Amino acid sequence: MSLPKGGVSQAVLQQIRDATDIADIISRYVTLSKTGQNLRGLCPFHSEKTPSFTVTPAKQMFYCFGCGIGGDALTFLMKKEGMDFPEAVLELAKQGGVPLPIQSGPPNHHSDHAHRRRLEDLHTAASTWFRNNLLFSEQGEPARSYLAARGVQATILEEFGLGYALPEWDGLMRHLLKNGASQNDVVKAGLAVNREDNDKNIRQTNRCYDRFRNRLMFPICDVRGNVIAFGGRTIQEDNPKYLNSPETPLFSKGKSLFGLDRAREAIRREHALLLVEGYFDVMILHQAGIRHVAAPLGTALTKEHMQIIRRLSSTVTFVFDGDAAGMRAALRALDIFVNSGMTVKVAVLPSGEDPDSFVRSHGSDAFLNIVAKALSLLEFTITQCLHRMSQETVEDRIRSVDEILRILQKTDNRIEREEYTRQVAEQLGVRQQLLVDRYQLLDDSSSKPRTRSNTTSPLKPSSGQNVSREERDLVTLLVKGELARKDIQALHVEYFTVPLFRRIVDMVLQHVTEHEDEPVHLDTVFHTLAEDEACRTLIAQLTVSNDHFDDIPAYISGCLEALERKHLRSQLDQLIVQLRSAEQENHQEDVERINEEINRLRGQKAGDRPSPHPTS
Repeated sequence: MSLPKGGVSQAVLQQIRDATDIADIISRYVTLSKTGQNLRGLCPFHSEKTPSFTVTPAKQMFYCFGCGIGGDALTFLMKKEGMDFPEAVLELAKQGGVPLPIQSGPPNHHSDHAHRRRLEDLHTAASTWFRNNLLFSEQGEPARSYLAARGVQATILEEFGLGYALPEWDGLMRHLLKNGASQNDVVKAGLAVNREDNDKNIRQTNRCYDRFRNRLMFPICDVRGNVIAFGGRTIQEDNPKYLNSPETPLFSKGKSLFGLDRAREAIRREHALLLVEGYFDVMILHQAGIRHVAAPLGTALTKEHMQIIRRLSSTVTFVFDGDAAGMRAALRALDIFVNSGMTVKVAVLPSGEDPDSFVRSHGSDAFLNIVAKALSLLEFTITQCLHRMSQETVEDRIRSVDEILRILQKTDNRIEREEYTRQVAEQLGVRQQLLVDRYQLLDDSSSKPRTRSNTTSPLKPSSGQNVSREERDLVTLLVKGELARKDIQALHVEYFTVPLFRRIVDMVLQHVTEHEDEPVHLDTVFHTLAEDEACRTLIAQLTVSNDHFDDIPAYISGCLEALERKHLRSQLDQLIVQLRSAEQENHQEDVERINEEINRLRGQKAGDRPSPHPTS
């Protein structure tokens, strides 16, 4: 059977799934730890402090018990990277080395996917061109000298793929057009700018010019290591000093961190991330052997940044130089990170130093010693306020007290809030109760919006419908491959009251009937069902569940018998209602027929045996 998207057969899709390690795919985004047969981590799809995101490598499935999202590796890439189905198939096929048949259809088929691929190819080509300019061109000598003066070694140049944009108006544009790119795509990729009609400095044969000229070029990569944007630094006194790519379908500054793709393994090893401010800070720290480091792209940190960081590490340390700009950055970070469930610290370098200059002057051990003495983010901001207060007038000090109390209002941790209130009172030489009274006047916690998830599990419908344990456990054992052919053939669709259960059982029964002479292999059925999001989520949820049964064959037999009894009971109840109606209307023939049916069903019910109970 061919899928409607991408024209890839189920056989090829199965090859792709067999060649894919879902744990490897997901661990690029989430720090996973082993829990029994499963892996667990913080969900990449919603904010949480306690891990509820579960991966089952044996079944190549994932499920989050917090937000209810689940599926296989294809689902994960579609949800996490915003890919459509063909894009996810192509990505996993590429990673798994599975050849795909040539796609038929018009060139603009799946245009969004094709457009992203063209932009990715343009960034790869541009990166190579910038790289060759830096290494081999005569015009790249000033950039090479600049890097040598800053102590950047050849190994780091290679690792980060640095390059150089020539001091020409349209050098990159001409290179890309010569190699088959369209001018429109180059502009959409953010590599070129449409010129103004009155700009006489640009050759009239081309309505576009290069965005980056005479700049040292830093490739910006996604978590998979694909170049999605560039940062350009002037090597002269031009303004602006740094110029980043604009927002594109590939790139968003508020969701990207420079160097994160190269820091992931070190972050897992160190269980921490260092956040610095610049490209050179990241590279020089890497060069010094400190690799768990990344930097925002010249913009304030966002909630999206926080969520990305939290998936990789529960500890993050900001490295500031302690000046006014560092204080403002800390306050902005406090708003985002204060109740994130993470350990957030601030390491303060001597005034006038940044990680780049400090490490080159004092070495990596001295830098790590400062990091080891980092203050908590809350303590740092309060300490900075107290330090400033010592130089202020009485009126300013009163205003600063209010500022400190408002900082304390940001944390939901009452113990932490009380402890810092006590410390502040001691340092100011006032009674703690005065600050407590003032805090209550300023407290606006009642006006803080509270969010609550309204996600409903497929097994807990919002209508309040009770789900039979026997139904759930039989379908759970079914998707986990625990039911033998005879057990599957003993299933009856009409015994199941949950619509999704009925659909799964119906599809499995059809498959087993159509393949009577083959071993039971249901992966294809479940992946076909997974084309429906509700089924996909349910199958994932059941697959990663930790239910345990001491004697699985006996429990399956007991569940089958219990479902049959419940079905008979339901039929009897319906017949009794019909019987009463027939008696009231004096339909004697119907009364006799219904009584016969009731007696037959009661005879069946009399032979039932009680079912065992699960140990979970």
